[in-house]
Amino acid sequence: MNKVTCWAKENIVCLSLVIIFIPLYVVTATNHDIFNMLGSTDLQYLDGEYYRWVTAIFIHHSLGHIFFNSLALIAAGSLISHFIGKWKTLFIFVLCGTLAEVAYSIVVNYAMPMYDGGSSGGIFALMGCFMVCYLRFPEQFHLKWLRLDVMIAVLYFITVNDNVSSFLTHTFGFAFGAVVSFIMVLLGVIKNKEIQESEI
Repeated sequence: MNKVTCWAKENIVCLSLVIIFIPLYVVTATNHDIFNMLGSTDLQYLDGEYYRWVTAIFIHHSLGHIFFNSLALIAAGSLISHFIGKWKTLFIFVLCGTLAEVAYSIVVNYAMPMYDGGSSGGIFALMGCFMVCYLRFPEQFHLKWLRLDVMIAVLYFITVNDNVSSFLTHTFGFAFGAVVSFIMVLLGVIKNKEIQESEI
């Protein structure tokens, strides 16, 4: 198995998520009413439609938005998926991305319903997970600053907080990702890769 095939296999979750994002973007870009049906908003305007906290992490409002989020998701997945595995990557992305939307809905206070979405909360959650795993298991990661995935993740991390909404969603995502990953490490759900492989 060559390096590209091996990388794609390890990062299949994030690649699959990007494939899901694309048709959803096409549909919501051509019919904004659908975007408004799936986007998250201020808690007072949710009207019991709590599914929005999940669906919001799969939709994007512009080509630039979906492009940079997809690029960053693949980069973040490349950094962490090989260590924690596919299902834990998906779990952290969906759970913590959703929790970031919940926290955002509680904190913001709009004068009218304003629907938004994006996968950045889940992406920052994976970055929070990476931070916890790197600090706990540094010997499992052989990173160089000039690696493409590292450079993309770092640039994304420091450049995308361009407004209050983004900052809040990213902060919540990163915090939930770090906390959930820390709990998973404490419970032994995430552990040294050699130990994981010896138990299979």
